[in-house]
Amino acid sequence: MRTAITRRHSMLQTAAFCANAGLALSACGGGGSTGSSQPTAAFDGTRESRVVFSPQNNTYYSINIYLPPASAGPRNGLPVIYMLDGQSWFDSTVSLMAAARTAAILVGINDGGQRNRDFVPSNSCTGSGGGNQLFFEFLRNTLAPDIERNAGGDSAKRMLFGHSHGGSFVLYALFAQAAGQHFFKSYAASDSSIGCMPFAVEQWEANYAATHRALPARLHLSWATAGNALANADFAAKITGRNYSGLTYVPQSYGGTHGGIVPAVLQDVLRFASAA
Repeated sequence: MRTAITRRHSMLQTAAFCANAGLALSACGGGGSTGSSQPTAAFDGTRESRVVFSPQNNTYYSINIYLPPASAGPRNGLPVIYMLDGQSWFDSTVSLMAAARTAAILVGINDGGQRNRDFVPSNSCTGSGGGNQLFFEFLRNTLAPDIERNAGGDSAKRMLFGHSHGGSFVLYALFAQAAGQHFFKSYAASDSSIGCMPFAVEQWEANYAATHRALPARLHLSWATAGNALANADFAAKITGRNYSGLTYVPQSYGGTHGGIVPAVLQDVLRFASAA
């Protein structure tokens, strides 16, 4: 089976959700009180918040959850979108999902001020990296089982979304597991900060390619023309050149800035998740 590749170029430029000048996105906005639940105006869904402790790295994470209405179908059959930097993107994504009547559960993971530790290895842009392996173990062994036990979701339809350092983590997660053992079905990496850690990222992919010709997953890889375009476009071309079997792949360029492209990216990512 040959790689399914779709190439699209969007010149849509949207105002940034929060100002950013560097490669790594700083936390901004979002969040909610623990244990709260409130109706969502459109699509009549609900929001919930909770705190989940990670024994893997001894950290408490605030988690926001959007549950679509009963008309979306049985909860245990729905895709679950795990969103990094939930404090930045959760509220806006809920609005997009409600307007589009997206039948999926959204889990926004607030970074707790630890994104520079949790999302990336040691890198040239931020200090305190190296916690990405433990954070990945938290997602797989603690958070996802809690979500699927209490909120629902189909374990075969999990998606992981991240932007900037979060996007780099998405790529780490994609190549960290052997073919056929991927924890997530779909991966969406937006304007990743991989230029801050080129050797590490190249090794993730090269180590995987050395032993696997198949990559049975779905990948939406995007970048901003006025952001981290060079490193991401080069990496996208490398993945295309591998011709991984079983990979559904959308490399996509967006006209705009590092933070400004996120609304457009999220619209496409939601469609990508719904098609899984």
